[in-house]
Amino acid sequence: MSTAPVPPVAKPPVNMPPVTRLVPHLSFGLGESPVWDDRTHQLYWVDIKAPALHRLDPQSGAHTCWDWPEVISCCGLTDSGAVIVGGRSGLWVFDPDSAVRRLAYPVGALADDVRTNDGKVGPDGAFWISTMQDRSDRGPVGVVMRIAPDGTVRTLLDGLTTANGMEWSADGRTFYLADTRALWIDCWDYDPQTVTLSNRRRFVTFGADEGKPDGGATDATGAYWSAGIYAGLVHRFSAQGARLGSVVLPTKMTTMPCFGGVDMKTLFVTSLTPDGSDVLADGGLYSLTVDSAGPAPRRFADTEV
Repeated sequence: MSTAPVPPVAKPPVNMPPVTRLVPHLSFGLGESPVWDDRTHQLYWVDIKAPALHRLDPQSGAHTCWDWPEVISCCGLTDSGAVIVGGRSGLWVFDPDSAVRRLAYPVGALADDVRTNDGKVGPDGAFWISTMQDRSDRGPVGVVMRIAPDGTVRTLLDGLTTANGMEWSADGRTFYLADTRALWIDCWDYDPQTVTLSNRRRFVTFGADEGKPDGGATDATGAYWSAGIYAGLVHRFSAQGARLGSVVLPTKMTTMPCFGGVDMKTLFVTSLTPDGSDVLADGGLYSLTVDSAGPAPRRFADTEV
């Protein structure tokens, strides 16, 4: 019995829109966790290797950097106007106007070779943060913790090697998480009433030419955007996990996207500089305009600094 030939499956396009390098005179050792403040129209992000917290006004070009006394890996916004900064000791609350900061939410002692990694404010007003071993031969000892505004700390996931890509669907009912070294992104049902994750399933597994899944963001259509580190790409996946397309950046070391700008259609992307790299584009902070808007930024329900 003969069969008709199967036509090749069209590969989603890789687009090359105009990309702007912001603060072009600076390269960051490990740029991560870009967060857009829709009240002040400024972008925050961290450099893990410095360690330092950065702020940029893309319109004026005004840039501020605050050095930090310990390794930090992520940041987020708060109801009070302060900034949450996630570090090895826990969550710092930082007032960017006065530069006053305090360790408001300690998480307890971590092992000497463990640090925090990805972190974001969730739709529940709590801050979710992951941990990982800070060494090249790291094992699956990382966890995801939820830190509530009342200081309660709960571990919701464990057994992770390099947890990244933390994000939620627009309705807050689906939670996404990547394990960069394992090349997968999974999703869970999230119940805000019981604060539980259930029905874990595989969302995406990265192919050889797609890089490795790092930071993530969702847009208003329900699509999930993932930085394909080592491939210089940011991929866009449907809510069902189909790759809709990708955009290419000047550096292969893309780490995390986030939406911002007045219409929330600017995609900001951080990157890192590998040890010994002489690639000028590595470690840059980039922006580009996309067709889909991102959701309004979420804020931690905090108290004053």
